[in-house]
Amino acid sequence: MKPDYLESKVNTASPAQLHLMLIEGAVRFARQAEQAMLRDEEVRANSSLTKVIDIVAEMLAGVRHADTEINRRLEELYQFVFATAVSAYVNFDSNKLADVLRVLEFERETWRLACERTQAADGPKGAPIPAAHLPRVDAPTGVSFQV
Repeated sequence: MKPDYLESKVNTASPAQLHLMLIEGAVRFARQAEQAMLRDEEVRANSSLTKVIDIVAEMLAGVRHADTEINRRLEELYQFVFATAVSAYVNFDSNKLADVLRVLEFERETWRLACERTQAADGPKGAPIPAAHLPRVDAPTGVSFQV
């Protein structure tokens, strides 16, 4: 993805869409780690796993803002994913990584559906109107629309 496009996508995304983007990133890096493990490339696998761990830590931080039942459950789930990803990193364990991937892929599908339903309920939205490129000038133009 091009940086400008990604920046625009992030700046216009809803909180649920941002969360989905985090999950998608974690899945992508977990898949990279999985492929590196298959090739016995520990350094590459650990580099990708570090990114997974960082993303899951961010997801954990996001659910800790509200003390609701769903947030507590998500926190428990993300703590499991975090601990399992750390274990996969420390032990170069592809089985632990497979557990991480299963949970993340399920979460990705759940959040994808939630985003679709939210978007459908909100209705279609047009593109945001960009701000004017020139400062506003409050000078008379000589044209009047008054009768």
